[in-house]
Amino acid sequence: MNAGTAGNGPRHTVLRRPGARDGGFGEGDEALRVMERAAGVDEGKAGLTEGSAGQGEKPAQRPGVKPLYLGRKDRIAEAAEKAARRAFLADRVARLGIWSLSALALSVVALVIGVILWNGLGTALSPSFLFGKPEAMREGGGIWPMVVSSFYLAALTLLMVIPLGVGAAVYMSEFAGEGRLTRLVRFGADSLSAVPSVVFGIFGMVVFVIYLDLGYSLLAGALTLTLLNLPTVMRSAEEAVRSVPVSYREAALALGCTRWETVKRAVLPVAMPGITTGAILCVGRIVGESAAVIYTVGLFVRKVPWSPLRPAAPMAANIWHMYTEGALVPDWFRVASGEAAFLLLLVLTLNLAARWVAGAVRKRMGYRV
Repeated sequence: MNAGTAGNGPRHTVLRRPGARDGGFGEGDEALRVMERAAGVDEGKAGLTEGSAGQGEKPAQRPGVKPLYLGRKDRIAEAAEKAARRAFLADRVARLGIWSLSALALSVVALVIGVILWNGLGTALSPSFLFGKPEAMREGGGIWPMVVSSFYLAALTLLMVIPLGVGAAVYMSEFAGEGRLTRLVRFGADSLSAVPSVVFGIFGMVVFVIYLDLGYSLLAGALTLTLLNLPTVMRSAEEAVRSVPVSYREAALALGCTRWETVKRAVLPVAMPGITTGAILCVGRIVGESAAVIYTVGLFVRKVPWSPLRPAAPMAANIWHMYTEGALVPDWFRVASGEAAFLLLLVLTLNLAARWVAGAVRKRMGYRV
């Protein structure tokens, strides 16, 4: 009889790990540890079930240890609460960053506008300055020839760029099929929109001023600005035409209209607010352009230019002239500051007019702004 069974004491079953000689797993084997761990978890679950059924009390847990009795719904709720707190914190941080960057950008714009208006608003609102003749050697001159030159140049440019830009937009969106050529044209227009205006100015000086022998004139400047603004006008007009619902075209064609009648009577009237907005914004860009007109139009004139073949001096170019070469004029700073303030007010007025015209046209046609 074995020693474990001798005597009157209780019999104990001795558990030992199977050795290699028993044909089982070796000592420290990972599979045996997994089995023992699973057995311990099962015993814990059994004890938890008995305690819950007997007394209805939850076993005490050590601090910092998650209780084992949390169900799936409780764990999901806890995870959702943590995710909500992280999302709230991220939202606050993002909102603070956006507001800070917006405030910084608006502060810079307000500072620039405030400095320009502080230095020249009083002079810009003076009738003698606005309608006066400029002086080359004496103080007290005005800017009336420069104002006329700016609007004259803008009118000549619009006469050329609007028909070309809108016509190209209508053809690209309504008549030309999608293919390599149309994609190439759009890519070229987008690429030209990113070219600096001084490059167009040098091109205009070489081609229009020198090669075509137009000299420094309003016509040479208008041709140069037409090339500068044509891609922008064409792309904005094309987007306005493409925004017209397809049902308008289908209804017009169903009534027996030709393709051109559909475009003229159904598409263009609906797209007119976008086209008008683009044209007015183009005027603001023409009036405020300086790099392109310095090389093609001129810097200073004393008389109002009535002929498109005469030199002129748009306001933007004359401001640059006053700040760089206008030291012979005793009050050059007053003239330059007043002209800059008037030009700033003019550009802001044109931008507001573009929004007002677009809204008025939409309301007249029955659209909501």
